[in-house]
Amino acid sequence: MERKLLIGFALAAFGAMLLPIGDAIAKHLGSLDYSAFQIAWGRWAAHVVILTPFMVFRRGSRVWIPERVGLHTLRALVMVAATVAYFSSLRFIPLANAAAILFCAPLLVTALSGLVLGERVGPRRWIAVILGLFGMLLIVRPGLGAAHWGSALALAATFAFSCYFLLTRKLAGRTPAVVTLWYMAVVGSLLSTPLALVYWTPPDLEAWLLMFGIGGVMALGHLFIIRALDHIEASALAPLTYLEIVTATAIGYVWFGDFPDALTWAGCAVVIGAGLFVFTRERAAARQAHVPAPAP
Repeated sequence: MERKLLIGFALAAFGAMLLPIGDAIAKHLGSLDYSAFQIAWGRWAAHVVILTPFMVFRRGSRVWIPERVGLHTLRALVMVAATVAYFSSLRFIPLANAAAILFCAPLLVTALSGLVLGERVGPRRWIAVILGLFGMLLIVRPGLGAAHWGSALALAATFAFSCYFLLTRKLAGRTPAVVTLWYMAVVGSLLSTPLALVYWTPPDLEAWLLMFGIGGVMALGHLFIIRALDHIEASALAPLTYLEIVTATAIGYVWFGDFPDALTWAGCAVVIGAGLFVFTRERAAARQAHVPAPAP
């Protein structure tokens, strides 16, 4: 049992640390004046290429189309919007800042879950949400200039990711995770194609490899996390996802020479602390109700 837990945590941690590598490649391509639409298309197209053989191997002749196709399609549309906004933000702000802002999404999910899903949100979780949003302000520091626009785009991505998480909760348990990921990649690549063509810049061989490298890295990251679920509970993954901020900070410093200042670190600490508090409260509430805790 202990070995199984260690394997699960190792897979989840490795998956979480892979994802910012894809973000760093997207930031690099953005600096070469490739549009966020084109970069997002490359990500989803690579997902399809990588996941289709995996689907054939794992699913065989079983149905690939998920239940409630309309909600799954809407979920993919929201994810495409979030990806484009996030990749656009990386043109203007450091990786660590963008990642920290994005990690406010679980807090927004908590705030919106009462309205959208009818879930009860207690006063302590509301306090954690407010503190987390204050931490986000320490990171964003609304002002003028390129950083302001980058932060605004990251905030838009955060809101879109929150909607994605809410739709994921609504669809939880209905479709295998691999099928959901594959279907989202197919819809994402189809939805992003028209805008990618409008803003298309002919890529050289290196750019082609980098665009598909984003999809490859992110597909592997998600597959590692999915495989981790064979060894540990979904609720145990939430704290490990914050490793993305650590990886984003390290890559941002080595690749782009960016390193968060003291206020950004303080904001990250507040956001992470608030997120972990909300996670522990939801897990405790789920145990009391004898239902599985929500997946991250």
